[in-house]
Amino acid sequence: MDLALQPALPFAARRPRLLGRHEEVETVLGAVDRADQAVVTVTGPGGSGKTSLAVEVGHRLAVQYGRRWFVDLTALDRADDVAAHTAHRIGLRAGEQEPVRVLVDELRRGPALVVLDNCEHVLDTVAEMVGTLTAACPELTVLATSRRPLDVPAERVVALDPLAVDGPGGTPGPAVHLLAARGRSAGAGTSVDGPERADLTAVCRLLDGLPLAIVLAAPRLRTMSPGELADRLAVDLSLPALRGGAEHQRTLRASLDWSVDLLPAAAADLYRRAGVFAGAFDAAACAAVSGTGTTTDVPALLDELVEHSLLVADTTRSPTRYRMLAVVREHARATTAAPARAEVAVAHRRHLAAAVSTPHEGAAFFTPADVRLLEDVHDDAVAALDGAVRAGDAPAVTALLLGLLRYWRMTGRIRFGLDRTIAATPGLDGPARGVVLLVQADLERLLGRLDASEEHARTGIEAVRALGPAAGTALPTGLGLLGAVEADRGRYDSARALYRQARALYDPQVEPRLHAIWCANLGELELRAGDDDAAHRHLDEARRRFALDPHVWLAGRVHGHLGELAHRRGDLSAARDLVLAGLDRLADYDALAEAAPLVDSLGEILADAGRADDATRCRAAAAGMRRRVGSPTGTDDPATAEDALGVADVVALVRATRTPTADTGVLTPRETEVAGLVAEGLTNPQIARRLVISPGTARTHVERIRTKLGVSTRVQVARWVLDRYVERRTR
Repeated sequence: MDLALQPALPFAARRPRLLGRHEEVETVLGAVDRADQAVVTVTGPGGSGKTSLAVEVGHRLAVQYGRRWFVDLTALDRADDVAAHTAHRIGLRAGEQEPVRVLVDELRRGPALVVLDNCEHVLDTVAEMVGTLTAACPELTVLATSRRPLDVPAERVVALDPLAVDGPGGTPGPAVHLLAARGRSAGAGTSVDGPERADLTAVCRLLDGLPLAIVLAAPRLRTMSPGELADRLAVDLSLPALRGGAEHQRTLRASLDWSVDLLPAAAADLYRRAGVFAGAFDAAACAAVSGTGTTTDVPALLDELVEHSLLVADTTRSPTRYRMLAVVREHARATTAAPARAEVAVAHRRHLAAAVSTPHEGAAFFTPADVRLLEDVHDDAVAALDGAVRAGDAPAVTALLLGLLRYWRMTGRIRFGLDRTIAATPGLDGPARGVVLLVQADLERLLGRLDASEEHARTGIEAVRALGPAAGTALPTGLGLLGAVEADRGRYDSARALYRQARALYDPQVEPRLHAIWCANLGELELRAGDDDAAHRHLDEARRRFALDPHVWLAGRVHGHLGELAHRRGDLSAARDLVLAGLDRLADYDALAEAAPLVDSLGEILADAGRADDATRCRAAAAGMRRRVGSPTGTDDPATAEDALGVADVVALVRATRTPTADTGVLTPRETEVAGLVAEGLTNPQIARRLVISPGTARTHVERIRTKLGVSTRVQVARWVLDRYVERRTR
């Protein structure tokens, strides 16, 4: 055997600067350093940058491995040629000997690094060769890139995810930097620091941060702005081709075709069918569209798709949830034949209609667990709704709308839900349309569209009235909604009359939840009207009835209104605790529409308690919640950090203990402690219980504090505490 008959081909040239892969590069380098890991395989979907990372690592190891080779397996058509091709790239000629034997003789002579690029289409043969080489060559390290692991002994798999779109602290992530850099290389004047930053980020988000997709999209920035490119990609994810390079890496379509061609027929069919999902899904959902209606084979086929980097699996959830990158999903849909697409669309609608209907079967409310379930399927349920509207599938539209409307109502997606409902209802008629109109009217009321709300409520009431006894709770619910509209207009007598009509239509023993809602609504009305005694009576009854069912989210509103009554009485501590208890309930649902007024009330309570800074943050948070409720998507970015606070964030903020530091020049340590409790809104008896002193002693402390500070009210004491706290915090 002559090992010098031909020179080894040079190691692959270094690629442009590798962005956003520092952690993965360090992981691979660390794995190479470990003696028990002779094989490191970088996996990931087509276009994720596996080759670029492997080349970068190879150059980083130039000193450690004087002998290193890069072997591109892309062009191989026959698995039997793997060993001979590898020997050729290293500079060896086998002659009469087996190529693997020649490789062993060369690679056992000392430390060596072999990079095997694009192994997936000849995976079994590569795995067999690598196993033989690493067993016979103790100083050999193999770095492989593949869409699937090799599954050989001593293999370390490093999964390469798409590039991050967002960096720390809201800065542009490496995906955005890559798009801007490639745009500049193509002749566009893009910059992540310019006004187009948000649009560049939107483009990368639409492309899921996939490097190849970003590289393919970047040249378009020569002829269109980032905003125009984002708008185009939102409706069409097709991208131009690269000139040169491996054929299967010139376009996303070719790259994904390459992966799908390697799948067994059953897995390829499931891949195309799974393209119907707009968001994450589990095995049961996938089985519903698989054509078999059973999960018997689906889990194994999903594993196959994950192995080929065509699906991303979230194993932290139970059951495991899967998702496709946007460009992968677009490919799956585009390669599905029209008859199969229609069949899958119908199965998808039926599955989602059942999923969103299940939580409220026989109940008027969802539990927090039901809300989480609907959060999981929300994107798909909306897509199914749109498909049902286009197909004129009225039963599916009704089932999907009724489930989603309650979800949108609770979680504050009011404007989003209203827009979707208006688009969907023209195809409905009869009692089903009446029920949908009642929920739509409630959304309109929350947005202040009282005339439209009244019109649709009355139309809905007439439609459900025709059902007679079969209308169930829909009729009293509709009358109560009209009462709420009248209360919002300040017509309290008219509202009371409508509530009385609603009350006459049900038996509280048979419909305890409905009666609790009736009490809650009437209590809120009396609170607005200024009849505190009547308000307290109705709200307290609602609280007692809701206590029998811990998963009724409207109980949060009742606690909040009782807190407002306590505030009117001047009991700031009780007011704060009651409002926080209400917000605790609403936080389980992130019920922004209900929480916003309570957060405003909390701000007033804190202001009277001297916590001006926290009061201001509460007001900003309430304003942000109202903006999100009224936004078209429900997710518009707030203007400030305070605007972005959720319900749970507000609760955590207010419950944070603020104990001022003693000021020996003014108050004693004990007086400072009492002043802090005054700032929390505690009364003298409450301070006495907290400090285990008599109420008289507590009163004496408070009077001394007023005298020393030269103030006359408890609010002024609280403001002094806040000033001292802020001063010391900012030193």
